[in-house]
Amino acid sequence: MTMPEPMGYTARPQAMGSLISTLFADRLFEHGIAYVRVGLMTVYVEDRTTAELAGMKRRPADEAIGAALGVVAKAWDEAMTMHGMFRRTIDECQRQVRLELEELVDEHVTLVRKAAQTGPPVPDPRLEGEQAEAEQDERLYARMRTTGADPVPQHCGQP
Repeated sequence: MTMPEPMGYTARPQAMGSLISTLFADRLFEHGIAYVRVGLMTVYVEDRTTAELAGMKRRPADEAIGAALGVVAKAWDEAMTMHGMFRRTIDECQRQVRLELEELVDEHVTLVRKAAQTGPPVPDPRLEGEQAEAEQDERLYARMRTTGADPVPQHCGQP
């Protein structure tokens, strides 16, 4: 079976731009940049990239990431520069985001190709039974949470 796209699906560059922007924000948090400052940069990036990314058509997901990366990375570079970040920190952030995206795409493409070669997994009846039980338990817990019932029994009197 041949895959029409390496990642197995198509996506809008605008959606991938949001993913990429989130990666930049996460890397900045790791560098100790304050939440409000990262938020201001995020708003700047969204403002600078929204129209351009919205005008791009849906394409294979890996191509959508590539198309969005150039636009978003440039806007983040501008935002970080405007906020007085050191060039070394900006470059390191850019490098980390690009590396993380490259690893993500490579890993996903490998999984998609492997799944295409092996075909759909054969269901295991034991696992299906356990999954049905877990779903039933989750429904029960959800009902208890919404009704206010206390799942821990309360003892009256001495234990």
